[in-house]
Amino acid sequence: MAPFLRPLREHVGNFFTNWSESDLPVARKVVLTFRNRARSVVNKGCCGHHGEPGC
Repeated sequence: MAPFLRPLREHVGNFFTNWSESDLPVARKVVLTFRNRARSVVNKGCCGHHGEPGC
């Protein structure tokens, strides 16, 4: 179980860091979050937009 939790913790931490450090308006953050999450599901991993909200 521990090998699964560490990457999950890092991913969740990056997600919230990208959201809080972005200077974009909230509406744009929401749009980028949905877009990046959809791309990550399709790509089965990374969305390819490091540092954007939702990545």
